[in-house]
Amino acid sequence: MKRITLFAVFLCVGCPLLLVQKPADPEVSVRPLGPAVVWDPPSQVLSAIREKCGRGDPNGINGCFLLGMQSANASPQAVAFAKSSAGNGLAYVRAFRKIGFIGIAYIEYAFRANELDGILLVDGDPSIIDVDSEKFASQENFLRNPTFAALAKKYPYISIWPGDRYHTSEPLVKHLESGAQSFVVGYTLRDGCHACAQIGTASLIFAFDEHGKFSGVQAGPIVPSP
Repeated sequence: MKRITLFAVFLCVGCPLLLVQKPADPEVSVRPLGPAVVWDPPSQVLSAIREKCGRGDPNGINGCFLLGMQSANASPQAVAFAKSSAGNGLAYVRAFRKIGFIGIAYIEYAFRANELDGILLVDGDPSIIDVDSEKFASQENFLRNPTFAALAKKYPYISIWPGDRYHTSEPLVKHLESGAQSFVVGYTLRDGCHACAQIGTASLIFAFDEHGKFSGVQAGPIVPSP
């Protein structure tokens, strides 16, 4: 399988006035995550920040965005989280919900060209799990399912992409009598590239014990496209 890496397409040439300021307070704690970490600005405010930072220095684009968040009344926790994410592509938390021990952080990447939305399972052990990490969304975690194996045989370039990461009704949550929880996360199967034909849907079940400790993933239902 070829996993496609997504890159930002914003070009910058300098943000001189913004970069002389301090972008965030590094001492602000964002663990555990909660509602205070959410930043959900009006679309026109977000567009203005992106446009302004897109005209700036590529090396300062993250700092520019963090300062834009501060100017748009983002909480210190929201700015600190975004700053902590910068190494993997700067993202902010636009919504949050708590399910037992585990929180679900709905993030939006600031400068991706597509697949802007993501989901993190947080506040368990480990503290952050990105459901779209290649460690999870890989063929190895699906091949034990005979339906996926058949699709992979039919489509040698089968690839795995994020499913719905926008609506806060996802992922589905299952509760066990023991107190354990599992989260059913959906994915889209394509015949190669991001724009290639959809050939099915898949899911992974992320399981946590009654203390919030992550116990692994297993393949859920896989449905070929008609």
